[in-house]
Amino acid sequence: MAISTAPQLRQTYKLWRRFSMPIEGGARDAIAVPSYVANQLNSAYTLMVTSMVMNLWCILFAAGFFMMLRRQTRVHHISTSLWNKRASLSDSFLELVQTGSKAYWRRLWFYPVILLILFCWVAQNVLSIVIPPYILVGNAAPVNPNAIFAPPSSDRSHSAAAQLFSLDVPSALRAVGSAQVASNDVLSMATIQHTALGTLENGESVSRVDYGYSVSGADLGLQHYPTLLLDVTGSCITEYGWLISSDSSSSYTNDTYSLFGDRRRGEISLSLFDGAAPVAYFYHGPTPPGPPGNQTWAAYVSSVDRVSYTAGSDPIYATGDPIDAGLADTGYSVRSRRPVLSCWQTDVWWYNGQKSTIIGLNNTALPGLDLSPGMQLILARYLGLPRIVDVGRQLGLSALLSSTTSLGSIFDAGSSSAFADLQRLVLAAYIATTNTLIDLTLYPDTPGRSTHAGNLALDDSAQPKPGVADFVVWSTDITTLSVKAIIIIPVLSLFFWVLVIALLNWSPLQSVNALDAVEIHKALYARDPHAKPSPTTGTWYGVDTNDPSE
Repeated sequence: MAISTAPQLRQTYKLWRRFSMPIEGGARDAIAVPSYVANQLNSAYTLMVTSMVMNLWCILFAAGFFMMLRRQTRVHHISTSLWNKRASLSDSFLELVQTGSKAYWRRLWFYPVILLILFCWVAQNVLSIVIPPYILVGNAAPVNPNAIFAPPSSDRSHSAAAQLFSLDVPSALRAVGSAQVASNDVLSMATIQHTALGTLENGESVSRVDYGYSVSGADLGLQHYPTLLLDVTGSCITEYGWLISSDSSSSYTNDTYSLFGDRRRGEISLSLFDGAAPVAYFYHGPTPPGPPGNQTWAAYVSSVDRVSYTAGSDPIYATGDPIDAGLADTGYSVRSRRPVLSCWQTDVWWYNGQKSTIIGLNNTALPGLDLSPGMQLILARYLGLPRIVDVGRQLGLSALLSSTTSLGSIFDAGSSSAFADLQRLVLAAYIATTNTLIDLTLYPDTPGRSTHAGNLALDDSAQPKPGVADFVVWSTDITTLSVKAIIIIPVLSLFFWVLVIALLNWSPLQSVNALDAVEIHKALYARDPHAKPSPTTGTWYGVDTNDPSE
């Protein structure tokens, strides 16, 4: 499911609508209701389960006593008492253990009856606890199509790109915030591994960081294709060969690099003037030869001349020899000629054992997958390129863990590393990917939202495109109920009630009704109309007997 810290507004989802609830490995027929309604239903269903066990117990009692009557076995008064207390298993149990006579404990039938009642009592309570929660399947509801806003990518002007960038920043901040406080379950969803590859002739160390994660259709919230899977694998290596020059002729160092080792693609200069704390610049690279879905990207980390109290050994944050105490008595600064993070990433989409790329999320490339064109367009808009690059750009000065833990212009080079930075970014990219669709309901109200030109989710008539709303959103204010469970439990409860009524009124088992207290009193009254209970002994006396109360 999505991992979002933003509250879901009430107008972004629909309640009391039947829908397909995505879960890992499949989907459930479900309906979404307010959480307080679900709590009330859970209590009601507990009563239904209790009544089912009670009625089952009644049928077992009736069958047992019917066999006793049929065999003309003498009916013990305990049997009569148990039949009249059949609605309460605890009362039936207490009736047996508090008989008042030790002789019953020496009879063989006594212990099996106690064990049977005790077993049914435990079963009733356990089932009343275990079964009702099966109606609860999550906290999701179908999205309101009118709440979806998917602004298209824009390269028409710098102002349009800046406006779009500002709209996407909050989702990245939510993702990295969730990454900072992620639970162990979330942390285990992304794998990242560091490997030292050795050193160059000049003593510079080379390392590689491999990463990967998978996001299913259920994680995205897709109602009808929960088993769709996006498999992301990538790797970054410290690249020294893209450095063009390092100029220290002025009061600060200026390192110049080519973009992806090709000066024709452009150059970038890194220096202390980029910011007091380390900062990273992220770029999408050229598509390399190789398997479909393979892409390149790079991160240029400006860390040169940043000061630290401690020495750093990581290639990105390696410090030089101790220097005279500088700012706030710092004794180290990052050396020049730091490497670039040269990375590649492969995004492969799987469905029913077949694989494809983001441009092949259709029935042709992946048989059985019938995503609407609108949904395909939205997924391509947000997941067409490595998400980690977009997240890094949107985070800006907060992209690097080393900068977020800096104290003004001083950071801790000793504890900083490319691995720690990438670990945080990879987890943020994973969370941002799972939140792709739910984030479409969290955009602010902006100009152009209600027109098809400014919203990929709308058609030419400014109406939601077919299929773009085939996903769910999550909220603690929502409870999702299993349609199958909310139907089966009442039906079974009604069935047992009807069965008991039918057996005790229109079957041979109706003879057991003679054990009812009302029937016994009627028989006693017919035999002696003047019979009455004694107020002192608890027994019945007729007027023609020696009644001590006379």
